[in-house]
Amino acid sequence: MQPLLKSIPVILDPLKKYNISFAGLSLGNHHYHFDMDDSFFECFEKSEIREARIRFELLMEKTGSMLVLDFNICGKVKLFCDRCSGVYWQDINSSDRLFIKFGDSHYEQTDKIIVISQNETHFDVSQYVYEFIHLNLPSRRLHPGGKRKADNCDPEVLKKLNELLVTTDKQGKPVGGVKDHWEVLRTLKKN
Repeated sequence: MQPLLKSIPVILDPLKKYNISFAGLSLGNHHYHFDMDDSFFECFEKSEIREARIRFELLMEKTGSMLVLDFNICGKVKLFCDRCSGVYWQDINSSDRLFIKFGDSHYEQTDKIIVISQNETHFDVSQYVYEFIHLNLPSRRLHPGGKRKADNCDPEVLKKLNELLVTTDKQGKPVGGVKDHWEVLRTLKKN
């Protein structure tokens, strides 16, 4: 006997849970918890993060004229080390606040104040969470640990980098076995 209904593949939107409903909520504080992983960052094409284990808490205060959103983000993400290109886990801790006002249309008044239509019933926080996390990534990404962070880098890569290192004297001329690139060109010209 064949089934009457064929199985239909279900496509879930991983960002749907970040579309917070505020219509019908009582005035006061409302608390939300989210566990974020790789699927969140896969939704953003240009994300630097591909692996993550993050706990995101949202405290929403609803008043008669606005919403105040307090974001607390804690966890870790995988990044590439700037020194050796190895992968490491970077801790992330972020606290941010947004003010949502009601008006005639949707626009950003400032980077912390958003105006949405009075007819809106939901507010999608996914883009803001994504930006808060990326803004809290360190500008210089290095393996964590102790005074000598290089000790945690890939020793083979560091060895190769040291071989290619060019040292200079007080006048800025190369010292050691490596020749100045102009000197190499002069020898080519002579030959």
